[in-house]
Amino acid sequence: MIEQALRRFCESRHRKLIVIAGTFVVGLLLVMPLVDVIRAGGDEKEALLTELDSARSVASAIDAFERRVNETLAQLKSLNARTVDDASLPKLNGQLVDFAKETSCSIRRMNVGGVSSRVWQPGQNPSGAVQLKKLADGNSDFMLEWRPVNLSLSGSDASLRNMVEKVAGSGMFMHIKSLEMYPSNPKKDLFTLDMEIWYFTLARKG
Repeated sequence: MIEQALRRFCESRHRKLIVIAGTFVVGLLLVMPLVDVIRAGGDEKEALLTELDSARSVASAIDAFERRVNETLAQLKSLNARTVDDASLPKLNGQLVDFAKETSCSIRRMNVGGVSSRVWQPGQNPSGAVQLKKLADGNSDFMLEWRPVNLSLSGSDASLRNMVEKVAGSGMFMHIKSLEMYPSNPKKDLFTLDMEIWYFTLARKG
């Protein structure tokens, strides 16, 4: 029966068309699954590229955030170096001693008073701490602390003036609360300088 079918096929005038049609059908059956695979692969690639772009965007934002954090930490470190707390008092004492040596002054007395504090409110005058203490409300998370340093020095008029300039130009958060200079001998070639200096810092409550 198969031989008869083949003989009829070979003798048929339409055998070329049948072969072409069969080949086309077989080709479709083989190619269509590949098209689906290629389409699925393309969709997956597109999704992965989109995810990659998103990841790169997030990574870029993180890098920018880390740079900003590092810049802020550097600024905070710089500001902290200009404040005085209990931990930095020895460094301050050393700095004042160095200033006295550089200006040829002699330190007669140097006393650090007890710390005082009040609630910090932006815009208030730190040097008016005593007067403003009762005016501050409790909404701030920070306390303004100040430590008075009483300094008595002796030296020539020029030396003592240079000492004041050194202290004022040190870049510290400070306020010269009082200053008095008077002769320390009848010749008036040596003078005594008494200063009260307030050094400030901000501390978090608690």
